[in-house]
Amino acid sequence: MRHRGQFSRSERVVRSRLAKLVDDQPFLCGSLVSLRRVCGKEGCKCSRGELHRGLCIALRVGQKRKMIYVPQALEATARGWVSTYQEAWRMMEEISQACFERFVEGKEKARGVRSGKTAERGKGP
Repeated sequence: MRHRGQFSRSERVVRSRLAKLVDDQPFLCGSLVSLRRVCGKEGCKCSRGELHRGLCIALRVGQKRKMIYVPQALEATARGWVSTYQEAWRMMEEISQACFERFVEGKEKARGVRSGKTAERGKGP
């Protein structure tokens, strides 16, 4: 593992923001899904086409994907927690891109070192 000081300034900033975000904020690894549905009660407005609005969180629980209903009283909380997860995901993608670039640089350096040794061997005595 590299020392933090060896990362670029922008990567250090993102890593710090990610660590702070995950440490300070609760998050849910899922997506919000807005639903429109019919309740089935006779004479309800939904039977005339004004469907009931609902919100669910789509997430994985263990090995299964689930849709969990979000009561209206918890909608703001759910939106905030999912938003925190999405922001963390964006930051991880940014860090991953920087790591990928370092990997490619290392691969090119290793290839250069290897081909340099091969060239010396091929010269003969």
